[in-house]
Amino acid sequence: MDIASLFAELHTLPTVPKVAQDLIQQFDNPSTNLESVARNIERDPVVAAKVLRLANSARFRGSRDASSVEDAAMRLGFNTLRTLVLASAMTGAFKVDTGYNLKKFWLRSFRVASIARALAKQSKLDADAAFTCGMMHNIGELLIQTGAPDFARRLNRHPQREAAAQAAEETLQLGFGYPEVGAELARRWQLPALIQNAIAYQNKPAQAPGDSQYARLVAQAIHVEESLEAHGLTDEAKQDLEGPLFEGVDLAKLFEALPAVLEADKAFGELLN
Repeated sequence: MDIASLFAELHTLPTVPKVAQDLIQQFDNPSTNLESVARNIERDPVVAAKVLRLANSARFRGSRDASSVEDAAMRLGFNTLRTLVLASAMTGAFKVDTGYNLKKFWLRSFRVASIARALAKQSKLDADAAFTCGMMHNIGELLIQTGAPDFARRLNRHPQREAAAQAAEETLQLGFGYPEVGAELARRWQLPALIQNAIAYQNKPAQAPGDSQYARLVAQAIHVEESLEAHGLTDEAKQDLEGPLFEGVDLAKLFEALPAVLEADKAFGELLN
C-alpha cells in the first residue's frame, strides 16, 4: 500500500466544517472583533454549545452565567476561543470503528499542543502556529485507522508505543507512518507549508527543508509529553529530556510553567468529546 491508496480507501476526505474554517481565518485577521466572531460561532450549534459550556466552567465562570454566545466570547477572549474552535473542528472531523481510544488520542494531542505552545513562547516563535502543529502532529494516525482498519486493529491490540516506535512499526508494515500521512492531509487541506513540514519531520526535525524550527518544536513537545506520562512532573522527567534536541531550551523554566499550562487546559480536554 502507498499513501495514495490509503487516501483512496477513505472514500471521502475528512473535512473541517465551513463555519470552523471561516472562524479560524477570522482569528488570523487583525481587524476581526469579538462580536463578529460570536455571530459566526452561533452558526454552528455544536461549537456554540461548547463555547457556552467552557465560559460557564469552573475556570471561567464569573459572577453570573454567560447566557449568550456573545457573553461567552467576551469572557473567554480571542486566544481561548481560537483554541476551542480548532479543537472542536479537529475532533469533529474524524470517526473510527477499530476500537481505537479516540478520547485518549485527543487528550494526548491536546497536551502536545499545549506543551508546544509553551515551548514556542520561550523560543519567541508563533504560539498559535505551534499549537496547531501540535494539535495535528499525529492526525495521520486516524487516517491509518480509517483507511487500513485490519492493520489498525492488530496494532491496537499492543500496548501503546512511544511516538517514534509507532511510526517505525507503521512504516515497516505499510511502507509509511502517521507523520507522512498527516502531512499529506495537511497538504490536501491546503494548510501552510510550515504545518505540513512540522508534521512530516517531527521524528527527524534536522532533515526538515527550510525552516525546521516548528518540526523541532513538535519533536520537543512529544518528548516532554512522553516523559510526563512516564514520570510525572518530576526531576526524573526533566533529566530524561537532557540532550541535543533540547539544546537552548531552559528546562527548569519550562517545568515551572507546565503545571499552570496543563491545569489551565484541563477544561478544554473535558470538551474534546
